[in-house]
Amino acid sequence: MGTSKPRSLDLILAIYCAVIVVASLYPFVGWTTPESHWANFLTAPLPRYLTRTDISTNLLVYLPLGYLLAVRQFRPRRRMVPIMLAWLAGSLLSLGMENLQAWLPGRIPSNVDLFLNSLGALIGGLLALHHARWLRAWQALRRWRIGWFLPHGEATLGLWLLLLWGLTQFALVPLPGVGWLELHLRPIDTPPERIQQLNTIWFVAVFMEMAALGAFAACLLRPGRYVSAMALITLSAFALKLLVAAILLKLRVLGGILSLETLAAFVLALWLLLLPSVSRNRRAVAFTLLAIIGIGRLWFVPSPLWPSGSLLNLVGLARHLAALWPWLALAYLVQRLVGAARV
Repeated sequence: MGTSKPRSLDLILAIYCAVIVVASLYPFVGWTTPESHWANFLTAPLPRYLTRTDISTNLLVYLPLGYLLAVRQFRPRRRMVPIMLAWLAGSLLSLGMENLQAWLPGRIPSNVDLFLNSLGALIGGLLALHHARWLRAWQALRRWRIGWFLPHGEATLGLWLLLLWGLTQFALVPLPGVGWLELHLRPIDTPPERIQQLNTIWFVAVFMEMAALGAFAACLLRPGRYVSAMALITLSAFALKLLVAAILLKLRVLGGILSLETLAAFVLALWLLLLPSVSRNRRAVAFTLLAIIGIGRLWFVPSPLWPSGSLLNLVGLARHLAALWPWLALAYLVQRLVGAARV
C-alpha cells in the first residue's frame, strides 16, 4: 500500500471517528458529575424493550469503522491481527463514548449499545478479509457506470443523489408521505373487502416516488439504455424496500410490504416510464413530478422540511434526508439545465 493511501485512510478514519463522537455526545450541554460510578452501566439489567432501529443503528454505525481500521492495519500473513485490533479499537471508542454519556443528563449509557457497537466493529473487520473482492466488484461497477450513464462531469452528482435516495428508504415511508403517512402494512393475500378500504393515499405516494425516481435516473443515462434501465431501477427499488423492511421490521409483518397498493403503484410507475412520450421528455417529466412532490409536501405535511425524528437515529436521519431529497434532485436538474443553456 502506497504512502498516499494510508494518509487518505487516516483522514477518513479521523473524520469518521469525529462523526461518531459528535453523534454520541450531541448536544454537548449539561455536563454534570454522574450520581453513581460511570462503569455501573456495564452490569445494569438489560432493557425490557429493544427496537430493531436501535440495533441497526448501533451495528451499522460502527461497521465502517471496523472495516477501515482492519484495512488500515492489513498484514498479508497475519490476517486475524488487524481484525482483532479493529474490534478492540471500536470497543474502546464505544466504551469511551458510553462513559462520557454518563456525564450528560440527556444521554443514557447502555451496555447493550456497547455490545452492539463492538459487534459492528467486529463484523466490519471480518468484511475487510474480502477487501480485494470488494475492490474488484467496485471496478466492475465502475465499468458498468461508464457503459450505462453519462460521463463523470454530467452524471456523477446525480448518481450520488440516487444513492442518497437509497438511504432515505430507512424512513419506511415513500418520499411524499414522510412526516404525514403512517406505515402501510397489509399483505397481498389479505386484500381489502371493499374498494373503500384501499389505501389510495399510500398508492399515490408510492407511485409518485417511483415515477419521479425513474424519470430522474433516466436523465443520467446514455442513449439506448432506457428500457433496461427503467426495469432494473424498478426491481432494485422494490428489492431495497424489502431489504430495509427486513432490517427494521419484525418478520411476521414483513409480508405487509407486498400490499396490493404498493405492487400496483410499482407496476403503474413502470408503465408510465416506458411510454415513448415520457422517454422523449424525461427531463421535463422528472422536473414536473419532483415539483409536484415538493409542493404537495409543503401543502399537506405539517413539517415538510423538518420531520419528526432524531438525526442521531437511523430512521430519523432517513426522514430528514427524505424531506430534502426532492429539492436536492430539483436543484440538480436546474443546474443541468443552466449548464446546458450556457453551452
